[in-house]
Amino acid sequence: MTSATGCTHPPPAGRHKPNNLTLLSFNARGLTNNIVELGQCTKEYGIDIVLVQETLLKPNSPKSCSLAGYVQLRTDRTDAPLGGTAIYYKRSLQCCPIDLPNLTNIEATGCRLAMTGHKPLVIVSIYLSPSKKLLRSDIEALLALGMPLSSSATSIVNTPIGDVLSPILVVIN
Repeated sequence: MTSATGCTHPPPAGRHKPNNLTLLSFNARGLTNNIVELGQCTKEYGIDIVLVQETLLKPNSPKSCSLAGYVQLRTDRTDAPLGGTAIYYKRSLQCCPIDLPNLTNIEATGCRLAMTGHKPLVIVSIYLSPSKKLLRSDIEALLALGMPLSSSATSIVNTPIGDVLSPILVVIN
């Protein structure tokens, strides 16, 4: 995963803990061809954090697909031509990349966001290839990121994104 700045304690000046935020999940099917549209969408709808699946980005293009005012975190697929995940978060947010556990079938990029009135929120952009099976072990590994399973209500829902169904993991503490 690409590293990001702003993870010092206390946080740098200008970073804040939001009371609420707006998230967008976007199956890009190639981020390079959709970055302009994504940028327009973030401005029009005031998006705080963007979760991207199927970026199709590779490690040899480290600065590709930037969005003004956002920090990009990404995990590129290196063993096959497709896949890849990313998260964009507004520079003003108190957000840090996190190391994720080894996952078998899910590709993921994650961060931890400080929120006003809440414990830190773990946000993960995930992608499961249609050719792979969703494994309980992958889900349990993601749920174990800083939250006790016994106190969480969890559901996995499918949300239509254009003509694609994208898995979104919803965790309520």
